[in-house]
Amino acid sequence: MSDDRSRSNPWHWHEYPVGLGGEVARACVRALLAFLIGLGCSFVLILCVGLLVEEDMLGDPGLTNAVDDLFRMGIGVLMLLAVAVWAMFAVASHLREVTTSKALVEAAERDASRYDVPSPEQVESVTREPAKQLTYFGLGNAAVVGLLGVLGLGIALFGGEPEALPFMLIAVGYAAIMALVALAGPKWLTPAHERRQARIAAHWSANDEVQAWRPANRRTGREKKRFGLSIAERFMYGASVPAVLSFVALQASLSMRCASVPGRGHYECDDVTYSSPIESVLAVGFWIFAVLFPLAVLLAAVGVLLDWRQRRSERADLRERLADPRSGRPHEKVLAYHARRHMHPLALVGAAMSGGGLVFGISAYLVGQGKGLGSEDFFAVYRTESLVTLFASVGLFAAALLGSGIANARGRELRNALMRRWPTPPSWSAGEDGMVLRAKRGPALRGSRYVKVGKFKSSD
Repeated sequence: MSDDRSRSNPWHWHEYPVGLGGEVARACVRALLAFLIGLGCSFVLILCVGLLVEEDMLGDPGLTNAVDDLFRMGIGVLMLLAVAVWAMFAVASHLREVTTSKALVEAAERDASRYDVPSPEQVESVTREPAKQLTYFGLGNAAVVGLLGVLGLGIALFGGEPEALPFMLIAVGYAAIMALVALAGPKWLTPAHERRQARIAAHWSANDEVQAWRPANRRTGREKKRFGLSIAERFMYGASVPAVLSFVALQASLSMRCASVPGRGHYECDDVTYSSPIESVLAVGFWIFAVLFPLAVLLAAVGVLLDWRQRRSERADLRERLADPRSGRPHEKVLAYHARRHMHPLALVGAAMSGGGLVFGISAYLVGQGKGLGSEDFFAVYRTESLVTLFASVGLFAAALLGSGIANARGRELRNALMRRWPTPPSWSAGEDGMVLRAKRGPALRGSRYVKVGKFKSSD
């Protein structure tokens, strides 16, 4: 008989169902983070190709103008999407905390077993500030838009630009609303959340939490998270090497090509022509970028596919071990991953791709409709393709959202079985303030939300 099954402690962690709304909120939080990765990759692509356009390196003047107009529109679309995604992320984060606390209150009212103590991940949602992300969103928008609005208002009133006055008033009003969201949100939303936490704490006592944590804490010192990166992780981390080298090569080539000379109070960039060997080196720099950047993308894609296969194999092995009462404890790294919710690797790629697709699909359509600075004729013939890209990106994000939600909902049974037989404490890391959520370290339904562990300390 395995030593994991010989313990007499009946308390264990249990993940309770959170309903459709809760699953959607959780899937949305993860999908939006992946979407932001796609926006970040789009920004890098716009920046790099924009450098080539600025130095007229594409060779064809018509293509250069079209790409320039597309990317200028793309920057605006990207910024608007980033703000919208930030807003949706803040709302989804709030709904995640609220739906979790309500689900646990309902479980307590149904007189759920006190031996089935809510999992650390769910206790995190119960004890975390429910309006924290809304506060960040409100403060960020109020600060940036408010500052720009006040400056613009001054220019409109005293600089002879009265036609800009309505727009500046709208900006100032928007900033005031965002400041209200940031300041009043916690006061409106936190009390109800804390009442639900108190109801949950009344059902599961401090001793229940301590007993559920005890088997996991016993394991903490026995086995460290050994062996390093998997093959999939090596591919994904290895992709950063050609990516960095490609950007360095591109920047070096552009820096040598463009010599800065003093101008009228600023620096102007003049093209510099070198001897044939140096020109060859510069050309090699651009080819290095053209080869290494796609290679980095390919390595990252292969890493994601390998990770998907690895995780699927690990789940199958865990189910076999769970069916055998004599099987030994799996490795801590495997348990730590599969006992927690994660976004499916393919869903992560899909959500990230949808971010880039939306940026360029919307931008191409708007330029083709004459909303940009030019190149309307060039992109007008691609309106249908732009719309197809736009709707395909929306569908890709919806599929990633749905797939991630279904995968996590179906995986709840496995997570509960793992937490019952082989509990593993959650990982944590502290920042400069040395604080971490108490729910990551131990019982947390009572007391302060955070506990001090020391600067930059972690569980590894």
